[in-house]
Amino acid sequence: MGLLDGKVAVISGVGPGLGRATALAFAREGASLALAARNEERLNEVVAEVEALGVNAIGVPTDVVDPEACERICAEAKSVLGGIDIVVNSAFRGDTFTRFEDAKMATWHKIFEVNFFGAMNLTKAALPYLRERGAGSVVMVASMSAKKVREAEAGYAASKGALLVATKSLAAEFAADKIRVNAVVPGWIWGPNVQMYVDWQSQSRSISKEEVIAEITREIPLGEVPPQEDIAEAIVFFASGMSRMITGQSLDVNGGEYFG
Repeated sequence: MGLLDGKVAVISGVGPGLGRATALAFAREGASLALAARNEERLNEVVAEVEALGVNAIGVPTDVVDPEACERICAEAKSVLGGIDIVVNSAFRGDTFTRFEDAKMATWHKIFEVNFFGAMNLTKAALPYLRERGAGSVVMVASMSAKKVREAEAGYAASKGALLVATKSLAAEFAADKIRVNAVVPGWIWGPNVQMYVDWQSQSRSISKEEVIAEITREIPLGEVPPQEDIAEAIVFFASGMSRMITGQSLDVNGGEYFG
Protein backbone atom coordinates (compact mmCIF):
# COMPACT_ATOMS: atom_id res chain seq x y z
CA MET A 1 0.00 0.00 0.00
CA GLY A 2 1.11 3.53 -0.78
CA LEU A 3 1.14 6.40 1.69
CA LEU A 4 -1.49 8.23 -0.39
CA ASP A 5 -3.75 5.38 -1.50
CA GLY A 6 -7.32 6.58 -1.98
CA LYS A 7 -6.34 10.26 -1.80
CA VAL A 8 -6.88 12.94 -4.43
CA ALA A 9 -4.31 15.71 -4.78
CA VAL A 10 -4.34 18.98 -6.68
CA ILE A 11 -0.80 20.03 -7.59
CA SER A 12 0.05 23.38 -9.19
CA GLY A 13 3.16 24.38 -11.08
CA VAL A 14 3.56 21.06 -12.88
CA GLY A 15 6.41 21.95 -15.19
CA PRO A 16 9.63 20.09 -15.89
CA GLY A 17 11.02 20.54 -12.37
CA LEU A 18 9.72 20.11 -8.83
CA GLY A 19 6.05 20.04 -9.85
CA ARG A 20 6.66 17.06 -12.10
CA ALA A 21 8.80 15.32 -9.47
CA THR A 22 6.04 15.84 -6.93
CA ALA A 23 3.38 14.46 -9.26
CA LEU A 24 5.47 11.34 -9.87
CA ALA A 25 6.19 10.89 -6.15
CA PHE A 26 2.46 11.18 -5.34
CA ALA A 27 1.60 8.71 -8.11
CA ARG A 28 4.08 6.19 -6.75
CA GLU A 29 2.30 6.47 -3.39
CA GLY A 30 -1.10 5.80 -5.00
CA ALA A 31 -2.73 9.25 -5.17
CA SER A 32 -5.12 10.29 -7.93
CA LEU A 33 -4.01 13.62 -9.36
CA ALA A 34 -5.43 16.85 -10.73
CA LEU A 35 -2.43 18.63 -12.23
CA ALA A 36 -2.26 22.34 -12.97
CA ALA A 37 0.09 24.31 -15.20
CA ARG A 38 -0.14 27.02 -17.83
CA ASN A 39 1.67 24.99 -20.50
CA GLU A 40 -0.88 22.45 -21.77
CA GLU A 41 1.60 20.42 -23.81
CA ARG A 42 3.95 19.93 -20.88
CA LEU A 43 0.99 19.23 -18.62
CA ASN A 44 -0.22 16.45 -20.89
CA GLU A 45 3.25 14.90 -20.88
CA VAL A 46 3.27 14.68 -17.08
CA VAL A 47 -0.30 13.32 -17.02
CA ALA A 48 0.84 10.52 -19.35
CA GLU A 49 3.82 9.79 -17.10
CA VAL A 50 1.75 9.46 -13.94
CA GLU A 51 -0.96 7.44 -15.68
CA ALA A 52 1.76 5.02 -16.73
CA LEU A 53 2.31 4.39 -13.01
CA GLY A 54 -1.26 3.16 -12.75
CA VAL A 55 -3.10 6.09 -11.16
CA ASN A 56 -5.94 8.28 -12.36
CA ALA A 57 -4.93 11.77 -13.43
CA ILE A 58 -6.31 14.82 -15.17
CA GLY A 59 -4.49 17.86 -16.45
CA VAL A 60 -6.27 21.21 -16.36
CA PRO A 61 -4.50 24.21 -17.89
CA THR A 62 -4.49 26.68 -15.01
CA ASP A 63 -3.03 30.08 -14.24
CA VAL A 64 -3.17 30.30 -10.45
CA VAL A 65 -3.30 34.10 -10.67
CA ASP A 66 -6.88 33.65 -11.95
CA PRO A 67 -9.28 32.68 -9.13
CA GLU A 68 -11.82 31.31 -11.63
CA ALA A 69 -9.17 29.01 -13.11
CA CYS A 70 -8.42 27.71 -9.61
CA GLU A 71 -12.12 27.10 -9.01
CA ARG A 72 -12.32 25.26 -12.32
CA ILE A 73 -9.56 22.73 -11.57
CA CYS A 74 -11.01 22.06 -8.12
CA ALA A 75 -14.45 21.45 -9.62
CA GLU A 76 -12.87 19.10 -12.17
CA ALA A 77 -11.07 17.21 -9.40
CA LYS A 78 -14.40 16.73 -7.62
CA SER A 79 -16.28 15.75 -10.79
CA VAL A 80 -13.72 13.36 -12.28
CA LEU A 81 -11.75 12.09 -9.28
CA GLY A 82 -14.35 12.34 -6.52
CA GLY A 83 -13.04 15.12 -4.29
CA ILE A 84 -9.90 16.75 -2.92
CA ASP A 85 -7.78 15.59 0.03
CA ILE A 86 -4.50 17.39 -0.65
CA VAL A 87 -3.40 20.67 -2.23
CA VAL A 88 0.22 21.33 -3.17
CA ASN A 89 1.05 24.92 -4.05
CA SER A 90 4.25 24.66 -6.07
CA ALA A 91 3.63 27.21 -8.84
CA PHE A 92 6.19 29.98 -8.63
CA ARG A 93 7.62 33.00 -10.40
CA GLY A 94 11.33 33.74 -10.02
CA ASP A 95 12.98 37.08 -9.36
CA THR A 96 14.86 39.29 -11.80
CA PHE A 97 17.73 39.62 -9.27
CA THR A 98 17.55 43.40 -9.29
CA ARG A 99 18.61 45.58 -6.39
CA PHE A 100 15.69 47.32 -4.69
CA GLU A 101 16.61 50.83 -5.83
CA ASP A 102 16.47 49.64 -9.45
CA ALA A 103 13.47 47.33 -9.08
CA LYS A 104 10.08 48.05 -10.58
CA MET A 105 7.19 47.55 -8.19
CA ALA A 106 5.18 46.15 -11.10
CA THR A 107 7.66 43.26 -11.15
CA TRP A 108 7.18 42.73 -7.41
CA HIS A 109 3.42 42.62 -7.96
CA LYS A 110 3.82 39.91 -10.61
CA ILE A 111 6.03 37.84 -8.29
CA PHE A 112 3.53 38.15 -5.44
CA GLU A 113 0.60 37.37 -7.74
CA VAL A 114 2.00 33.89 -8.41
CA ASN A 115 4.04 33.03 -5.32
CA PHE A 116 1.63 34.33 -2.70
CA PHE A 117 -1.78 35.17 -4.13
CA GLY A 118 -1.71 32.20 -6.52
CA ALA A 119 -1.27 29.86 -3.56
CA MET A 120 -4.07 31.64 -1.70
CA ASN A 121 -6.37 31.42 -4.75
CA LEU A 122 -5.93 27.68 -5.14
CA THR A 123 -6.18 26.99 -1.42
CA LYS A 124 -9.37 29.03 -1.13
CA ALA A 125 -10.91 27.30 -4.15
CA ALA A 126 -10.10 23.87 -2.68
CA LEU A 127 -11.27 24.62 0.86
CA PRO A 128 -14.93 23.56 0.45
CA TYR A 129 -13.85 20.26 -1.09
CA LEU A 130 -11.30 19.61 1.66
CA ARG A 131 -14.02 20.23 4.24
CA GLU A 132 -16.30 17.74 2.46
CA ARG A 133 -13.70 15.04 3.07
CA GLY A 134 -13.60 15.76 6.80
CA ALA A 135 -9.83 16.35 6.81
CA GLY A 136 -7.06 17.35 4.46
CA SER A 137 -3.57 18.67 3.91
CA VAL A 138 -2.31 21.82 2.22
CA VAL A 139 1.40 21.96 1.43
CA MET A 140 3.04 25.25 0.49
CA VAL A 141 6.37 25.23 -1.34
CA ALA A 142 8.29 28.16 0.13
CA SER A 143 12.00 28.95 -0.25
CA MET A 144 15.17 29.26 1.79
CA SER A 145 15.41 32.75 0.26
CA ALA A 146 12.87 33.90 2.86
CA LYS A 147 15.24 32.84 5.65
CA LYS A 148 18.75 33.14 4.25
CA VAL A 149 18.52 36.66 2.89
CA ARG A 150 20.63 37.59 -0.12
CA GLU A 151 21.04 40.81 -2.07
CA ALA A 152 18.98 41.54 -5.18
CA GLU A 153 16.34 38.95 -4.32
CA ALA A 154 14.01 41.00 -2.14
CA GLY A 155 10.83 40.59 -4.20
CA TYR A 156 11.03 36.81 -4.38
CA ALA A 157 12.16 36.46 -0.75
CA ALA A 158 9.35 38.69 0.48
CA SER A 159 6.74 36.70 -1.45
CA LYS A 160 7.94 33.44 0.06
CA GLY A 161 8.18 35.01 3.51
CA ALA A 162 4.53 36.03 3.19
CA LEU A 163 3.71 32.45 2.23
CA LEU A 164 5.36 31.16 5.42
CA VAL A 165 3.33 33.53 7.57
CA ALA A 166 0.13 32.55 5.75
CA THR A 167 0.97 28.89 6.38
CA LYS A 168 0.76 29.48 10.12
CA SER A 169 -2.34 31.67 9.91
CA LEU A 170 -4.26 29.20 7.75
CA ALA A 171 -3.15 26.29 9.94
CA ALA A 172 -4.75 28.03 12.91
CA GLU A 173 -7.95 28.76 10.97
CA PHE A 174 -8.37 25.33 9.39
CA ALA A 175 -7.45 23.18 12.39
CA ALA A 176 -11.07 22.82 13.55
CA ASP A 177 -11.82 21.17 10.19
CA LYS A 178 -8.84 18.79 10.56
CA ILE A 179 -7.17 20.46 7.58
CA ARG A 180 -3.43 20.76 8.13
CA VAL A 181 -1.30 23.45 6.50
CA ASN A 182 2.48 23.12 6.34
CA ALA A 183 5.36 24.35 4.20
CA VAL A 184 8.35 22.67 2.62
CA VAL A 185 11.26 25.10 2.36
CA PRO A 186 13.84 24.09 -0.25
CA GLY A 187 17.19 25.71 -0.83
CA TRP A 188 18.96 24.93 -4.06
CA ILE A 189 17.06 22.28 -6.02
CA TRP A 190 18.92 20.13 -8.52
CA GLY A 191 16.67 20.10 -11.55
CA PRO A 192 16.22 21.94 -14.86
CA ASN A 193 16.38 25.48 -13.43
CA VAL A 194 19.60 24.94 -11.50
CA GLN A 195 21.08 23.03 -14.42
CA MET A 196 20.41 26.08 -16.60
CA TYR A 197 21.99 28.33 -13.96
CA VAL A 198 25.10 26.14 -13.86
CA ASP A 199 25.34 26.20 -17.68
CA TRP A 200 24.94 29.99 -17.73
CA GLN A 201 27.57 30.58 -15.05
CA SER A 202 29.95 28.20 -16.74
CA GLN A 203 29.62 29.92 -20.11
CA SER A 204 29.55 33.52 -18.89
CA ARG A 205 32.53 33.08 -16.55
CA SER A 206 34.51 30.59 -18.67
CA ILE A 207 34.75 28.06 -15.87
CA SER A 208 33.75 24.43 -15.77
CA LYS A 209 30.33 23.25 -14.65
CA GLU A 210 32.04 21.29 -11.91
CA GLU A 211 33.53 24.52 -10.54
CA VAL A 212 30.11 26.18 -10.48
CA ILE A 213 28.58 23.22 -8.64
CA ALA A 214 31.51 23.23 -6.20
CA GLU A 215 30.80 26.89 -5.40
CA ILE A 216 27.20 25.98 -4.55
CA THR A 217 27.95 22.86 -2.53
CA ARG A 218 30.67 24.65 -0.54
CA GLU A 219 27.80 26.19 1.44
CA ILE A 220 25.93 22.88 1.83
CA PRO A 221 27.25 20.70 4.67
CA LEU A 222 25.87 17.48 3.15
CA GLY A 223 27.93 18.27 0.07
CA GLU A 224 25.23 17.88 -2.57
CA VAL A 225 22.66 20.06 -4.29
CA PRO A 226 19.40 18.52 -3.03
CA PRO A 227 17.70 16.69 -5.93
CA GLN A 228 14.13 17.69 -6.75
CA GLU A 229 13.04 14.13 -5.94
CA ASP A 230 14.13 14.61 -2.32
CA ILE A 231 12.11 17.81 -2.04
CA ALA A 232 9.12 15.93 -3.45
CA GLU A 233 9.45 13.24 -0.77
CA ALA A 234 9.23 15.94 1.92
CA ILE A 235 6.01 17.13 0.30
CA VAL A 236 4.69 13.55 0.37
CA PHE A 237 5.45 13.45 4.10
CA PHE A 238 3.31 16.50 4.81
CA ALA A 239 0.55 15.23 2.52
CA SER A 240 0.40 11.80 4.15
CA GLY A 241 -0.88 10.45 7.44
CA MET A 242 2.70 10.26 8.69
CA SER A 243 2.36 13.94 9.61
CA ARG A 244 -1.25 13.86 10.80
CA MET A 245 -0.44 15.69 14.05
CA ILE A 246 1.74 18.33 12.41
CA THR A 247 0.35 21.68 11.25
CA GLY A 248 1.60 25.23 10.91
CA GLN A 249 5.18 24.03 10.49
CA SER A 250 7.91 24.52 7.92
CA LEU A 251 10.48 21.88 6.97
CA ASP A 252 13.85 23.04 5.65
CA VAL A 253 15.17 20.73 2.92
CA ASN A 254 18.48 22.30 2.00
CA GLY A 255 21.27 19.85 2.80
CA GLY A 256 22.08 21.80 5.96
CA GLU A 257 22.83 25.09 4.23
CA TYR A 258 20.59 26.99 6.63
CA PHE A 259 19.41 26.06 10.12
CA GLY A 260 16.45 27.99 11.42
